Amino acid sequence: MKNSQTGVSAYSIDGDETETELEIIGRFMTRLKVKNLPRNYQLFHEALYGQDRGLAEEIEALGPLPSQNGLDEIGLKHHLVSHCGLVARKSESDAAEMLREVADQLAKGLMKKQHFAREVERSPKVSATLDNLNASLSNLMLYETELTERLKTCAKPQKPARSTNA
Repeated sequence: MKNSQTGVSAYSIDGDETETELEIIGRFMTRLKVKNLPRNYQLFHEALYGQDRGLAEEIEALGPLPSQNGLDEIGLKHHLVSHCGLVARKSESDAAEMLREVADQLAKGLMKKQHFAREVERSPKVSATLDNLNASLSNLMLYETELTERLKTCAKPQKPARSTNA
């Protein structure tokens, strides 16, 4: 098994004492009161030791007590590996919210349909009303079909007539 400390740099602070990158990152995060989550360690490692100086500036712009949401947004923006799980969680959350909205709309539609059915049953002239409604819907469908055909005809480009002189 490989040594987990391989690749962790050590820097001399006062000559005798050395501090690893991990300790520097941890001290920096502690000073800002950032949660010690693995994704935050990667974010701060990239900010302190990575090639993109803009990342450090974005973290600095969050102020002295950066929010976790702000840090996560920066990690997602810069496509850090440790933040990939957040994308899946956000997608699941968005999908669940969308499903809740659809279920709510379906429930409201069902309630309206049931209310309409009860009102129709109470009507003294249900048969005549339904016949009129059916006739109106049939006419509406005929008009819709005719309009659709006209729109299709208008949308088709006219082919130019061929010249017989050629």
